[in-house]
Amino acid sequence: MAQGTFGFRLQDRKGREEIEGLREIQRDMRRLGDDTKMAMKPTHQQAADLVAEGARRRAPVRSGRLRKSIKGTAVMTGGRVRIGYGGGEPSLYAGPIHFGWPARRIRPQPFVYDELDDRRAEVVQLYAERITQLIKIHKLGR
Repeated sequence: MAQGTFGFRLQDRKGREEIEGLREIQRDMRRLGDDTKMAMKPTHQQAADLVAEGARRRAPVRSGRLRKSIKGTAVMTGGRVRIGYGGGEPSLYAGPIHFGWPARRIRPQPFVYDELDDRRAEVVQLYAERITQLIKIHKLGR
């Protein structure tokens, strides 16, 4: 896998998933407002938890603090996997471990990205199912 500055992937990424008609559905959902965004929040949390759970298994362990700090969170616009926060003292080395730090000869170990790559189909399926439910409930995309 090719690595860029601090381990950001430049090549060999699986890429984005394309869902036919997604732009139109997103446009219609924006018109519905915050209620619809809130209806997606549990799905964002579920997707983030799915990736965070696997990332915890993949994370390198020395003291265990990095692994314990991996959490899935949700906001109205998406799910996120946070690393290095929570459980007391912040884990300041989370970024250098995940992305690498060439000046210190720390090689990247992108365990969250790797887990997302492996779980991409499951995450897409979660969103596809929820969006399909919302399309039916709100009669969107017609």
